[in-house]
Amino acid sequence: MNQYVNAIKNLLNEDSENALKAIYEPTVVGTPLADARRDVCVLPSGEIRAYQRHHSSFEETKITPYLSSTDGGVSWSKKYSHGVVNSCTYIDEAKVYLTVADKYSHNVDGLWCLRSNVGPDDENPEWIKVSDDNFCDTFLPIKSAFTNRVWITTHRFGTCTPAFFYSDDFGLTWNAGKIALNVEFEAVFPHKGLRWCKGSGSEPYAVELSENKMMMILRTPTDRFYQSFSTDGGESWSEAEPSFFYGTDTTPFLLRLNDGRVITFWNNTKPLPEANHKAQFPSSPALVEGRCEDVFTNRDAAHAAISSDGGETWIGYREILLNEIRNCADFRYKGDPKTSNDKSVHQYQAFELPFNKVLVSVGQNFASRRFVIFDVDWLYEQSSKEEFARGLNKVSTHTYVKSLSGHTSHAGGVGHCAFNRTDGALLMPDPDGGRNETLLISKHHDSRLVSDIQGVVWNFPMSKKGTVKVQLKLVEKSIRFVLTDRWYNACDAFAAVQSPFWFEVDTDDIGCDTTELVIQYDVNQKQAIVSSNCEQLFKVNMTVDCPTGISYLLIQCATDGDSDGVYIKSMEKQI
Repeated sequence: MNQYVNAIKNLLNEDSENALKAIYEPTVVGTPLADARRDVCVLPSGEIRAYQRHHSSFEETKITPYLSSTDGGVSWSKKYSHGVVNSCTYIDEAKVYLTVADKYSHNVDGLWCLRSNVGPDDENPEWIKVSDDNFCDTFLPIKSAFTNRVWITTHRFGTCTPAFFYSDDFGLTWNAGKIALNVEFEAVFPHKGLRWCKGSGSEPYAVELSENKMMMILRTPTDRFYQSFSTDGGESWSEAEPSFFYGTDTTPFLLRLNDGRVITFWNNTKPLPEANHKAQFPSSPALVEGRCEDVFTNRDAAHAAISSDGGETWIGYREILLNEIRNCADFRYKGDPKTSNDKSVHQYQAFELPFNKVLVSVGQNFASRRFVIFDVDWLYEQSSKEEFARGLNKVSTHTYVKSLSGHTSHAGGVGHCAFNRTDGALLMPDPDGGRNETLLISKHHDSRLVSDIQGVVWNFPMSKKGTVKVQLKLVEKSIRFVLTDRWYNACDAFAAVQSPFWFEVDTDDIGCDTTELVIQYDVNQKQAIVSSNCEQLFKVNMTVDCPTGISYLLIQCATDGDSDGVYIKSMEKQI
């Protein structure tokens, strides 16, 4: 067992041990002081610290707040440090602490390694130059499980191109690995404009699969993360290529567990199609040319998957957190913009805990970012059911209000993850008189909205073969069902045609009484069978490749004109 996991366990008393053991599904246990990436660390004592990132105020006060946990992340207390090192990686073999300083974290020129024999509170660490070039969004150093090698992943300031640096003497000297990347985003319908940053491969993260074999995941502006592999411990890398992890302009994270399994954290999400940036307000040449971001509509769902075979196959594809303010009509101004212009559940940092648990720091802005703990076994579940017993906290239903969009430089300083939104589908009394509320998905024209389409997006454990059951009451016209491999916005008009399976049913097909619609899908056979009340209605051919499996159900009221739509009473996935 990893030394720090043992150290965390040794700090637990009977109550805190029982509290940690009791956590199974993802559970929010706190709010970090900084956006997730590199501000959490575990000390040799087992204490977990989560720092507030350096700001200009540090130079004035020489004080950095941090949160401390001595019970495995279940509870946190606020403390203060006068140190310069703060969040860092402890290397037991050398009894040394390492951290990094870059353009964003310390506003320094070049990339630096801060080396200390004291720890996070060291006020005078040794500064070692890693590179003369400027870098940003750098992750904490990682120590190999097999050798003395330590590595850093980051990207170049301004160009968003990936970089990998490694040291074989515990941070005293550094070398650069070679990464080949060729990625472009093109405006292909339904996109009507370029996406930022059209040629980037930023915020890479690397993990060991076995001795000397490594996998790197890179953020890109395409609909997929890219991946690269190394067989020499990171000194050279294969040319990056599209991975089976879907997602756009969000940051991945990889955690190697002590038993060799690897967990990937990412946003398995699809944004709305890019708009015609020449026509939107505000606009700019940089925006039109794909050199400046306009809006992100895919940062409200965080995911995790696990591999037991060195990254060959992955299990789970489950939501570990939905943005708590995803429906907020005042989303643009929710939370203090001074803490972060972004409001999302993208960006991660994760640590293994005792008793098969994992701690994740996820998200941006105190309104959205959270500490989450879950049991690894939860990722292996095969079935799931949603009856709205806890409201809408397990589904996405929001739609978007017409809103200013763009980066802080040309949108009034309010951020680029700030497209205002509001509730779409809502819980209503059961039309059949039942005690439980049901989800009403309808469609009514509202000129204030980007789209009149309403819907619900529900995640379940990924599989290539399974059965989805929906208990519903169709009131008027038709309803659309989509089985897909990633999160789509509930109001996305193009989700169906971009997904493996989709179909529509109307009142002629299933009537207006409460019924159970059953969808039996098989990705390998490229077909689904749709039944209602035990009677087969029709088959559906798979129209889009699906290499991973199905993990989402999207139900939309997308009919022409207004419609009172459908009441959804429950949704269930069985293997």
